[in-house]
Amino acid sequence: MKFLILGSGSFAGQALFADLLDSGYEVFGINRSIPKSYNHWSWIKKYGTQLDKNWFEINLHENPDLIVEKINFLQPTHIIDFMGQGMVAQSWNDPMLWYETNLAKKSYILEAIKNLKSLEKYVRASTPEVYGSSELRQKEDAYFCPSTPYAVSHCAVDYHLRCLGKNYNFPFLIGRFSNFYGEGQQLYRVIPKLILSIYNRKTFTIDGDGRSLRSFIHSDDICSAFKALLFNADPQKEYNFSTPEEISIIDLVRKICDHTNTSFEKVVKFGPDRKGKDFIYRMDYKKAAKELGWKSNISLNQGIERVCKWIEDNNSYLSKVSWNYEHKC
Repeated sequence: MKFLILGSGSFAGQALFADLLDSGYEVFGINRSIPKSYNHWSWIKKYGTQLDKNWFEINLHENPDLIVEKINFLQPTHIIDFMGQGMVAQSWNDPMLWYETNLAKKSYILEAIKNLKSLEKYVRASTPEVYGSSELRQKEDAYFCPSTPYAVSHCAVDYHLRCLGKNYNFPFLIGRFSNFYGEGQQLYRVIPKLILSIYNRKTFTIDGDGRSLRSFIHSDDICSAFKALLFNADPQKEYNFSTPEEISIIDLVRKICDHTNTSFEKVVKFGPDRKGKDFIYRMDYKKAAKELGWKSNISLNQGIERVCKWIEDNNSYLSKVSWNYEHKC
C-alpha cells in the first residue's frame, strides 16, 4: 500500500500522516506549506527527516499541474483528500475563490486521479454543512441544503464524486465529520484559542449568543475513522462520523473555564454572529458503527484535558505566535 494525503498540512491531514507512519505504512503528503513546528506536532521530532522525500510543498490554486505530475509519479494505491479552501464565514468574502479552488481545481485533480492504474480507494473529507442546519439526525442520503459558499462547494464536489462513481466506477468514499479538535490544532479554532486566552489572561470573544450546538470529534477518533474507511469500507459509499456528545458553544466555553478554574465573566465577551452560521448539524452515524465497527473513544472531557496539557507544555512558544486566521490562497 502507498498512501498519499492531499492537504497533509491540515489539522486532520497531519494527524493522519503521523498515525499512518506510526503504523508502518509508506505515506506521502502534498500541501501548500510545510508542517508547523514540533510545538504543534510532536511527530515532527520523530519523522522530520522523512519530510524531505515524503512531503511536497505544492499549491493547488497556483500549480495544479504539478500536483497532477506528482500524483502520476507516485502512483498511490490510496488517496485521502483534505485539500482545498477551508473556513466558513470567510467564504462570503470571495465566493469565486472557494468555487474555483474547491470545485474547478479539485475536479481537474480528480480527472488525473480517475485515470490512475494503481488506485484502490479515494477517500474524501466532506462536511455536515452540506446538510444545512437540522434538528433531525441526517442520514447519508439526506438532501443537501447548504447555506454558505463553503458548504455549496462541498456539495458540488460530493455530487461530482457520485457522478464519477456512477459513470466510471470510481472507487470513492466520502466521510462527513463533526467539528475536529485535538492537540496541534490551528490556534484560531475555538478550543485552543479559548485555552490560550485563559492561560495568557486574554479576552475571548464568542460569536453571537453562543447558543448554536455542535459535536466535537477528537483527532484520535478522526484517524480511526479514516482508517476504517481505508481498510474496512467498500467503495462508492458515504458515512457520517460524530459523537453522542452535543454541546452549545457557550456551554463548551463554560466547561473549559470550569476545567481551568477560570471565571467565565473575566475571560469572555460577546461579538457579532457569523453570516450564514447554521444552528446545529445533527448527523445519524449508525451506518459507520454498523458497517465499519467505528465509534468515538475520546470523550470531550478527556479531549479538553489533553488539549490543555499540550498548550500548557508549549505555551511559551504558542503564546508568541498568531492566534488569528490568516487567509491563504
